[in-house]
Amino acid sequence: MTDRSAIQLIDEEKDFHQRALEYFQQCIGDRDVGLDYHVISVFGSQSSGKSTLLNILFGTNFDTMDAQVKRQQTTKGIWLAHTKEVNTTIEVNRDRPDIFVLDVEGSDGSERGEDQDFERKAALFAIAVSEVLIVNMWEQQIGLYQGNNMALLKTVFEVNLSLFGKNDNDHKVLLLFVIRDHVGVTPLSSLSDSVTRELEKIWSELSKPPGCEDSSLYDFFDLKFVGLAHKLLQAEKFIQNVKKLGDSFVLKGTENYYFKPQYHHRLPLDGWTMYAENCWDQIEHNKDLDLPTQQILVARFKTEEISNEALEEFIKKYDESVAPLKGSLGPLTSKLAALKEECLAKYDEQASRYATNVYMEKRESLSAKLNSHMLGTINEFLETLTEELWENLKLSIFSRDKTTTSFIESLDKGKIKVESEFNESVRSFKNLGLITSDEEISLNFSNDFEERMKQIRDTELKAKINYIRKNLIPELKDHIIHLLSHPSKKVWDDVLDDFESTIQRNLSPYQVSNNKFDFEIGLSDDENANVYKSIRILAWRTLDTTVHDYLKIDTIVSILRDRFEDVFRYDTEGSPRLWKTEEEIDGAFRIAKEHALEVFEVLSLAVTSENVEIIPDMPIDEVENGENNEIYQDNEGVFHSRRFAHILTELQKENVLDQFRRQINITVLDSKRSIITTRTHIPPWIYILLAVLGWNEFVAVIRNPLFVTLTLIFGAAFFVIHKFGLWGAVVGVVQSTIGETRAVIKDKLRKFVSEDNEVKESFEMEDFSKKEQKEE
Repeated sequence: MTDRSAIQLIDEEKDFHQRALEYFQQCIGDRDVGLDYHVISVFGSQSSGKSTLLNILFGTNFDTMDAQVKRQQTTKGIWLAHTKEVNTTIEVNRDRPDIFVLDVEGSDGSERGEDQDFERKAALFAIAVSEVLIVNMWEQQIGLYQGNNMALLKTVFEVNLSLFGKNDNDHKVLLLFVIRDHVGVTPLSSLSDSVTRELEKIWSELSKPPGCEDSSLYDFFDLKFVGLAHKLLQAEKFIQNVKKLGDSFVLKGTENYYFKPQYHHRLPLDGWTMYAENCWDQIEHNKDLDLPTQQILVARFKTEEISNEALEEFIKKYDESVAPLKGSLGPLTSKLAALKEECLAKYDEQASRYATNVYMEKRESLSAKLNSHMLGTINEFLETLTEELWENLKLSIFSRDKTTTSFIESLDKGKIKVESEFNESVRSFKNLGLITSDEEISLNFSNDFEERMKQIRDTELKAKINYIRKNLIPELKDHIIHLLSHPSKKVWDDVLDDFESTIQRNLSPYQVSNNKFDFEIGLSDDENANVYKSIRILAWRTLDTTVHDYLKIDTIVSILRDRFEDVFRYDTEGSPRLWKTEEEIDGAFRIAKEHALEVFEVLSLAVTSENVEIIPDMPIDEVENGENNEIYQDNEGVFHSRRFAHILTELQKENVLDQFRRQINITVLDSKRSIITTRTHIPPWIYILLAVLGWNEFVAVIRNPLFVTLTLIFGAAFFVIHKFGLWGAVVGVVQSTIGETRAVIKDKLRKFVSEDNEVKESFEMEDFSKKEQKEE
């Protein structure tokens, strides 16, 4: 150990070096290394330049082959070397960690021949104890199975899972694939994709132990790829590539730094030697690593070849003969069974001569592949069958005689028929061995059919709700508007009674007992209750919308005015009143006004006759941010309540009273004008009396010279106007004068009457207020 920089950790006889710990102590001296060390292994085919790469990269002194003398095995067993040097493109001045490099004997060497036991165990050992495993390969090896060591890696992965898979789930190993003689024709990314796909395929085909069935390749390994130029033809570029590779071993904190914490075994150096020795002992005495006999290898190869040929011929015949038969169960099953039997018979004829266990294992695999290939056609047939059965079921349900057959009865009968026909078809495929298991198919059908059943129930339910809605909403609106347009002090009691009776009348066909309903489509009690609740919510929202849309300011004013005029203009027998005196008008005004205003508060706030505010028993308002906001502010800054009972705000109530007051004042004014017109009318006999008694005065006026003069003047004016066609201008002047005169007279008269009525009304309102206070 004193003369060499490396020791043979495991020799050709598979013995672990018993003085390895002394070598480690000699390498580190008195330093306390702790966890600040790293372990690297190299793995690859014999004479592929592994030792040469390590010597250039880490400055080690492993024996290398002289290609000019002879290509033969140089490294025997597993050698271990210590170094702190890494060949890099840049100078790193800080103290570097200790690195221990394992040079593993090359695989696929002629010296060992068929005995591949050691190379498998050595590769497994390298994976078990290393942080980074350098897989050394030539570019020309990529795509090969044996030459690329993929067969060896598959066995090593499988046994590694068996031995160490559940011991350290957090530990990973970096597989660093170094592709030698990479001249750049094929991009490195393409080569890495090829190797990655091969590794993923190997991993998917592994026989995984319990607890690792769902494990992924990347749960245990990370993959990196590096290309190196040709060592002899591109010597300078080769050295530069190696130095660039060395950068990834020293530049901490970079993305490509290889010594990541998850790769370390987290053991002190002396603990690692014990761990490595125990790993080798477990690997050495594990029977799972024994190679199969050459007979088994040949059997596996030949049965795989025969199976592939039979499968290829099956696929060719399958595509030609199955397509026309996809719509008929009998011919389809017969043809599929015949094709499968023919394929298996051809395989049996040639493969049955090999090892029985391998032959049967591959036969089962071939049968599974055939079933998998036929599964698409079978699923397509079953999907078509399902759609056909479903359409027939819908037709039978919606075309049923509703007077004799209920929806539930028709649905149950159709369901039994559909399931029976579908299961019979599935059994036909299963009995012929065309499907391995019908559990998944039956489960998928059940889930799909339940979803379809739900859809048809929803359709029927929607139709019933729409039917109820078409009858309920118009009926509610008509009744509520009628009650509100002719209000009484108990109008809200009448509204609630009519509301409940309308709901009860429309839902009576579905009522089972008090507050329990069955809509006869196969729903549970809770689902029926939810449907009833949704209908009731719809009714409340209709009531809410109708009330608040109808009872606007103008509508309430109109209702109050109609109530006022019913009492003011008509007597108790319904005959129109004929006013004689203003006192009679004033008395009727007070009574009519009281009659109108007695429902004003009723129309402003929805309360029962017992003065209880009406609150819906169902949520009718939209919920925002998890809260039911009952108060909102409009664009004018006025606050309103969203509660059902609150119809008018105080400001709106004042507006209603103001408009109502103006309208009834105009009505009273018109009534008083009618009395004035009656009083100023002159009887006809007065005119006769005036003519008899005033005849002498009339004659005297005619004979008066002034009258004659005026007559001549007006005659001359008439002649001039008529002669020159000035009648239009004269008529216009006269009409304008009359209009102005009339407007002035009306304005004066209106001011006089308004002032008089306002004074009277103020006294009346005071008397009315005093009367209410006394009543209270």
